Amino acid sequence: MDIRNLRRFLLDRGAVSLYTLFIAGYFLLPMATGHRQLFYALVMPLPLLLWREILQFYRGNTLVALLLVYVGYMMMSLLWTANFDAAEAGAGIGYGLALLSFCLISGFIWIQYPQRIDLLARRATWLAAPVALTSILVWYLDNPFPASRLEPLGVMHHQNKAACAYGVFLLLCFHYLFSAQGRRNKALYTTLGAVILGLILLTQSRTALAGLCVGLVVLLGARALWVIALGLAVSWSLLAINPQDWGHRVVDFSFRPGIWKQLLADMDGHWWFGKGYLVDSKVEAYGIVHKHAHNAYLASLRDGGLVGLALLLAILGLAGLWAFRLYRQRGERLYLALLLYGMTCISMDFDRLLVHPKEMWLFFWLPIALIMAAYAHRDEPGLIRYAARQS
Repeated sequence: MDIRNLRRFLLDRGAVSLYTLFIAGYFLLPMATGHRQLFYALVMPLPLLLWREILQFYRGNTLVALLLVYVGYMMMSLLWTANFDAAEAGAGIGYGLALLSFCLISGFIWIQYPQRIDLLARRATWLAAPVALTSILVWYLDNPFPASRLEPLGVMHHQNKAACAYGVFLLLCFHYLFSAQGRRNKALYTTLGAVILGLILLTQSRTALAGLCVGLVVLLGARALWVIALGLAVSWSLLAINPQDWGHRVVDFSFRPGIWKQLLADMDGHWWFGKGYLVDSKVEAYGIVHKHAHNAYLASLRDGGLVGLALLLAILGLAGLWAFRLYRQRGERLYLALLLYGMTCISMDFDRLLVHPKEMWLFFWLPIALIMAAYAHRDEPGLIRYAARQS
């Protein structure tokens, strides 16, 4: 197959099919290594092969420009990192390029192939729920129920990361449940949403629950309060079962205040441009060495200084403005709900944002990618696909 026929195949149906395989891999592949290889082999080359179409699609897009500047600046900060390592720098640049390719192709196919992507989004919730149920059953066959923190199967096994990723599909379930199109599928999406919510609660991830509180209020308004009340009641009950866990995770908030305070104290002399993207992410607080900052905003400050943090906030500010306008002009709440959900999640955990294929791509970068495509093409006919039912 020559390059012309390959491009024709990709523009016809191939790009969406390859992208679908990657998304399904979050649930179906047993290890993260294989999932990364799937992305690098099948999805990352797509922007290179379809560069003409993608360049035309994003021409004049301010949010894309800000994203490019942020990634470029954070990668430039590699140069002033103490103890510079060429191999680690090369890996960091590769992560940044991979993330850019994901965002560009996600927004492109979201608008160019609406029917196929809408089908993918619905089927993703159908896939997420059975995998969540299987994870619950397998975990509690060998671990105390319900006190032990669930570790899901497959690629997404870390409690906070998995819960935040599954939260995206829970928001989709609630959107479909309360949308005009979901009237005939109430039982289906109620069941799927209940299973996914069960997994999130059993991971005992307060990070995901905080994000869901914000996302559901934006998505459903007052109707979200009963879900939030149920989630908080179950969450606090699970924490209360284990007094030691209660002390660590509630009273001490998992040492986060001390971690954040120490990170800011260590910024002395590096406020403007940061310490560089290769700086050691470990933080010592309360006599314990913690692996990372547990706050992606502070991590951007640490690595890129006030300049890096300002660029990140500019991206989120513009994305938030565009998402709000999509809601006001077209009644689409989902974009704003997903964006605020991801922004809340990274405020309580996680570290660097320019990473290889991980759960963060789903709950943080994907909403930004969808907003930058949907808003730029908001005047094209037939693109109002996610308006929530008001009654």
